[in-house]
Amino acid sequence: MGIPRGSARLLLLESKKRPFSGRVLQLGRSSVYFTQSDLESWARTDDVALKAPQTAARSHDPRLARQGCLADTTFFEQLGFDSIESCDVEPWEGAEHIFDLNEPIPDDLAGCFDAVFETGTIVQIFHLPQVLENLHRLLKPGGRVIHCAVPSNNHMDLGFYMLCPTFFADYYNANGYTLDASYLCEYYAYWHRGRLYSDRWKIYDYDPGSLDALSYGRYGGAQAASFVIARKTETSTSGVIPQLGQYRRAWEKHSEPERDPNLSAGQTDSEATVDNNSWRPLAVAAKRVAETVRRRLLPRKMPKLRYRL
Repeated sequence: MGIPRGSARLLLLESKKRPFSGRVLQLGRSSVYFTQSDLESWARTDDVALKAPQTAARSHDPRLARQGCLADTTFFEQLGFDSIESCDVEPWEGAEHIFDLNEPIPDDLAGCFDAVFETGTIVQIFHLPQVLENLHRLLKPGGRVIHCAVPSNNHMDLGFYMLCPTFFADYYNANGYTLDASYLCEYYAYWHRGRLYSDRWKIYDYDPGSLDALSYGRYGGAQAASFVIARKTETSTSGVIPQLGQYRRAWEKHSEPERDPNLSAGQTDSEATVDNNSWRPLAVAAKRVAETVRRRLLPRKMPKLRYRL
């Protein structure tokens, strides 16, 4: 997986708000799709002070190296990290730690990292609950898990899953993490010579429920991805199974069913439907069809646009 321009800009902005330091573990080696001059230009635009790297290395991917793209280690060092490591299921890209995230992590890595970084790797690992437990165990208290541009829409067969923003919000809130950042990123991308290019990204604030109106065929043709940074606290857990946010909100809103005031004493809703309102199922169906048509024809309502990067 890789780090394109939009991801890099969001990481720069995050480093300005909450500086990075210490030891970071990447899930897989990250391909960086920009050059040192690109990074320096964005840092000036965002007023971010880059840390001077010990070595200005180019990408581990020869195609990207020939185009001047940075090594992942050089990029993370300039963000502020002191030690940059990676893990993978195979050693072919030079990861320091070799293990399968479908299985529990080695005990000697538990609680070792100030940050765990992944850019869509988790959608390529089948056993999601085990992956989430592993991320939790790898982090120190106060450490951050960074989900960078995880596929959420229009990434067919890129992995086993596409993960909506509610996946991260519901899971991390249920397990007592602090969400430092939660965005939906929208872009149109293309590949050339092994390098990912895109237009300027639209970065939307994500709040649970803000995309409910787009649930059925309303999102559109753009690619979309989630950018989430969750901070582990002293009381954070990994095993609480969340309920889907839109249903939890509905349960809270309708904890007790409303009774039709026109019903006679002792009469139930179902009896009234049979006796007096045989037209009601047709009316409900017509209302649902009208709502579906309305949602498809009217402009989609998006969350607040935070950045164009």
